[in-house]
Amino acid sequence: MTADLAMQLMGDMLITALLIGAPVLGFSMLVGLAVSLLQVVTQIQEMSLTFIPKIITIGVVLLVAG
Repeated sequence: MTADLAMQLMGDMLITALLIGAPVLGFSMLVGLAVSLLQVVTQIQEMSLTFIPKIITIGVVLLVAG
């Protein structure tokens, strides 16, 4: 194995990890933003309100994209 092949494989690995993780992180971020806006508008400061929609969103995205 040469150094050039190792660098190529490492670059491919990082791009693949980015392509796999981007949808999950993107949708989780959008849901987190929506829940935060809802909390600001309604003045509800419940801690579990931020985590439960994110967990459900991550599960759905993994099922759909998987």
